[in-house]
Amino acid sequence: MINPSGRPGKERSTRLLGAVFFLSGLASLIYQVAWQRLLTVHYGVGAVSITIIVSIYMLGLGLGSLLGGALAERVRRKLRVYRAVELALAAFGLASLPFLDFLGRATAGSSRLVSGLCMAAFLCAPTLLMGITLPLVTKAFAERVSGFLETVSFLYFVNTLGAAAGAALASYAIISFSGLDTAIYVAVAINLLLVALLGLPSAAETGAPEPAAGPTPPPASDLGRLCYLLVAVSGFLAIGYEIVWLRAMGILVKASPYAFSTVLAVYLLGIALGSQAARARIRRRPGTDQRNLFFLLQGAIGLYALLSFAAYYQLTIRTPAAALTRISFQFDLHPLPELPGTGSAAEFLTGLFAMTDVLLWPLLFVFPATLLMGASFPLIASLSLFRPDREGMTVGAVYFFNVVGNVLGGVATGFLLLPALGTERTLLIFVAASLVLGSCARRLRERPIALPLRLAAVAAALLGAFLALPGPGRLYRAMHTSPGEGYQAFVEEGLDGVVVTYVNQGKVWNYIDGLGHGHRPGTVYRTMTVEAFAWAPRVARALVIGFGAGSVTELALASPEVERVTLVELNETLLRNLRKIPLFDPILSDPRLEIVLDDGRRELLRTNERFDLILMDPIRSTTAYSTNLYSRQFFELAARHLTPGGVLLVWLDEFFVIPRTLASALPHLRCYVGFCLASNQPMRENPERRQELLALHPPAERERILRMRGRALGGERVVLAATRGYPINQDWRPVSEYYLGLGLRRWLARR
Repeated sequence: MINPSGRPGKERSTRLLGAVFFLSGLASLIYQVAWQRLLTVHYGVGAVSITIIVSIYMLGLGLGSLLGGALAERVRRKLRVYRAVELALAAFGLASLPFLDFLGRATAGSSRLVSGLCMAAFLCAPTLLMGITLPLVTKAFAERVSGFLETVSFLYFVNTLGAAAGAALASYAIISFSGLDTAIYVAVAINLLLVALLGLPSAAETGAPEPAAGPTPPPASDLGRLCYLLVAVSGFLAIGYEIVWLRAMGILVKASPYAFSTVLAVYLLGIALGSQAARARIRRRPGTDQRNLFFLLQGAIGLYALLSFAAYYQLTIRTPAAALTRISFQFDLHPLPELPGTGSAAEFLTGLFAMTDVLLWPLLFVFPATLLMGASFPLIASLSLFRPDREGMTVGAVYFFNVVGNVLGGVATGFLLLPALGTERTLLIFVAASLVLGSCARRLRERPIALPLRLAAVAAALLGAFLALPGPGRLYRAMHTSPGEGYQAFVEEGLDGVVVTYVNQGKVWNYIDGLGHGHRPGTVYRTMTVEAFAWAPRVARALVIGFGAGSVTELALASPEVERVTLVELNETLLRNLRKIPLFDPILSDPRLEIVLDDGRRELLRTNERFDLILMDPIRSTTAYSTNLYSRQFFELAARHLTPGGVLLVWLDEFFVIPRTLASALPHLRCYVGFCLASNQPMRENPERRQELLALHPPAERERILRMRGRALGGERVVLAATRGYPINQDWRPVSEYYLGLGLRRWLARR
């Protein structure tokens, strides 16, 4: 640990500040994971909503860093200000749940503009406070540590390491076992602990500045104000690469609620260790050309991104390494919540890989590149230090421009590049930009390299990248497993993700971001639709949430009693892909079909319309954000949109939490293997309507539907008895979505 003065007191204070900043990063990421998830309950889970939430969050951090930089240069007792910031964060954290609940109830379902303003109103205060912390502590620390780069590297390391731990801890432990509200309270407790730690005498020792021993600060860089542009460009590319990685790996580990937090934890861990590595290198070689090293790192980032994707694709299509992709693709849950089987070595290794692939894929694609990114930040911060006595202001400005680049990179990548060019070409653009930055390095291992030679190397690398990377759509064809011979694959990449649909003579298998979303012929979908119609007193107006492969919507439109079907589909990319297939033309062009591109919860919050039938086949209950459609609060919302005696159909992939949750919101149930029917009044059967819909099917399919219908499990009493002891899904307690906690409790109960 750094001890510039040689005095034990200073060493203790340095260690204390390191621990404080680690815990600060830990609390900040717990807040971020929990608040972002809570905001989607009221303002939606579509790509637009998520981007707005993340952009506002990051902009708040950036503006806070500017404010923190100004404060750091003006206030004398910086740690006292930092202590006040942590206390204010704790106060906001305690108030955030009732505040968001009030704000959401008053404005949920509103326009995108109003939603964005409300999210900004909620996030502006805490993100400004969080952004203030790094410049403040950097300035306080720099007054005790020799060297600006040493200070930034160390603080960036410990803060980002804490953030990585917070990302993993929030989802894998706190939310899985205790819910989103508990995550907020844990973060509040950490804030209060920091307030207490900063009140210790060893922290107070650094309150008054004194000259730091050691070498004088490095001279200003010859890059001048161009440093800030480089910060923004590197931030743009960093978030752009992250979005590309998330999209590609999302196919392999599906839409797991643990995927984002795992990738984020690996990303932040790489950033932290890279920062520490830069610090160690500069300490070993004080005369290192930081400018040259920064540009070399940018080129190395692009080369690794290129090589990792190209190698993955070529190995997958040409070698037995494709087995790893097939293993990931065959499982819906990542991580698999079961211990690997021990029947054979192959079974054990397959199960072990399925348990850990949500971590292994990010370690392959993300970790090495983020080591290089992490080493870049303290270097460019050091190059931006034009005035050696303005460490706080410099860090604040660098962080701000980095965040601006992040926000622009996120918007451009998600809204423009990926929908227009696809993953493969977007990656090529990022690699090209990184290599161009790398060509600004003038030396390699102390050997000068002429500019023409550097440009020729970039041109050769880009040509190799163009040849090595797969063409549009080929990467995702390689990641998916075809259902059999003779199937034609339709691939569409858009704002909402990647859709791959396999078609062979009327048979359809449909995948959204690697997760199965309907197939044809689909007996279970037709059975549950027939039963919903048979138990509803009227069927004139129906709401379908989630199109899938279209079986539910098609059968609803086939009923002569139906006057209008409202289809709420979150994924426009899905509909665009299915419109390529003639099989879906009659369904999607039916004049009685109204298509709403939004998520089901936002639509029900927006409208006052009531429906005779609400037919839900949206996503698996273990998918990220699924609780927004499977919580008691959502089912109560759906019940308010049913006409008297109207029926709510809920597809089941889980037979305990979801039925019990449904029973807590509506008093009358009929449960089958694969789905549940619920109503606000006792349900009465209409056999004639059932026979009318059955007559639309071929005899063999009709028999299969009747057999599946015969697998009824019972009504509300049976459901409540069979699910006794199981928790209820709630907005703040997403039990089935964050399934590891429930899985561990089940495992312990069997022991």
